[in-house]
This record gives sequence, C-alpha cells and structure tokens, in this order.
Amino acid sequence: MKEEKEQKFIEDLNGEDMLGIVVRGHIHVESQLEHLLETLVPYPQYLKELNLDYAGKVHVAVAMGLRPEYAAPLKTLGSIRNRFAHRLDTDLSRNDTKNLYRELHSNDKNIVQQTYERIKTQLAPSKNKKFKDLTPKEQFILLVVTLRAMLLAAASEAKK
Repeated sequence: MKEEKEQKFIEDLNGEDMLGIVVRGHIHVESQLEHLLETLVPYPQYLKELNLDYAGKVHVAVAMGLRPEYAAPLKTLGSIRNRFAHRLDTDLSRNDTKNLYRELHSNDKNIVQQTYERIKTQLAPSKNKKFKDLTPKEQFILLVVTLRAMLLAAASEAKK
C-alpha cells in the first residue's frame, strides 16, 4: 500500500508543470510534517491554535524530536515554494535542486541515491542516467519524494 501511494505521488508530480510540481510537492511534504507533529505532540489539537506557518512547523518538529539536520532542506523547500507562490516568472533551476540537495545530510544524500535506484524508471526512462544528469524537474521530484519519505519514517519512529 505504501509503495502504491508513493508511485501515485510520483505519477501526479510527473504530470504537473513546474508550478504544480513545486506547490503540490510542498503540500505533500507539509502534510507529512503536520502528521509528524500530531504524532510527537501529546495534545495535537492545540497546535492549530498556534497558527504556525511552514517554517514554524519545521522549528516545532525539530524542538519535539525531528532530527535537526532535516530543518535545512525543509526550509529550502519552503523558500523554493514561496518564490513560486509570489512570482509569475519563476522557474525551477538546476541551482534550486543543487541547493536543496546540498542541504541534505550525507546519510540522506545516500537515501536520495537509493530512492533513485528504486524509482528511476518512473523518472528517467533511460536507466543509465545518474542523478546529476537528471533534469531539474526530475531531481526536484526525487528530492521531494525523499523528504516526504524521511518525514514518514520519522513519524513511524515516533509512534514506537
């Protein structure tokens, strides 16, 4: 079931234009961040009263136990999304994906590479492509899928 949801998520993102990819990807990541917060906080109904923006949710999640190294890539994703939300002429550049990838901890970069090996036929029909050779769109999708999966894993760990 988990893999089917991931596959559907990737298919949905692949069908979008750049604005759709960034906004929809961010929505999915933020949804998982909210789920994590609901898992970490004893009385999650009170979180809504705080009216936290995305960055605030990232900070509270880290304060409650999310690994601190997740904060930088999550914030970078938020910055990319904000740029798309406020400027009509915005496009996703190789620099955007390079910056997002650079913010990942080295262990998480390995997870990106492993995720790519698992899903590369969905992203790049040419099986010989390396991550660095993917288009910014393909790289961004992979990075968003990985960030979402890291938050899912953190929520799963928090439940234990």
